[in-house]
Amino acid sequence: MEEYRSHAHSVSSCKYHFVWCRKYRHQILNAVEDDVRELFDETADHFGHEILALEIADDHVHLFVQTDSKYSPANIARQFKSYSGKHLLERYPEIRESYFWGGGFWKVGYYVGTTGAVSEEVVERYIEETEHAPE
Repeated sequence: MEEYRSHAHSVSSCKYHFVWCRKYRHQILNAVEDDVRELFDETADHFGHEILALEIADDHVHLFVQTDSKYSPANIARQFKSYSGKHLLERYPEIRESYFWGGGFWKVGYYVGTTGAVSEEVVERYIEETEHAPE
């Protein structure tokens, strides 16, 4: 993992921990987990993000990324959520018909935090070891 990213006029170390939920909290992510991973990888490659950790629960995801300072957290969340949501609903029309009468795959909101006072190892361990018990 690259600790710092060097740019023409700056050096940065921007790491964000995102969490967002499925719309209506339907617990169906386990059925499309491989596709979510693939679509997140495509998004990361396209924008130059590095996925440091990814945990997919039944109704939400944890994403820990390192990125360039030119991207705001809002832009990063939009990039991952819009691309993956659009393609998941196209790939699984039966899910769209059964669960998403209002359109959209992900809820509008999200959580974002930085590794500021907490080391990235702690965040990665939290994502990997946290049990996501069904509600």
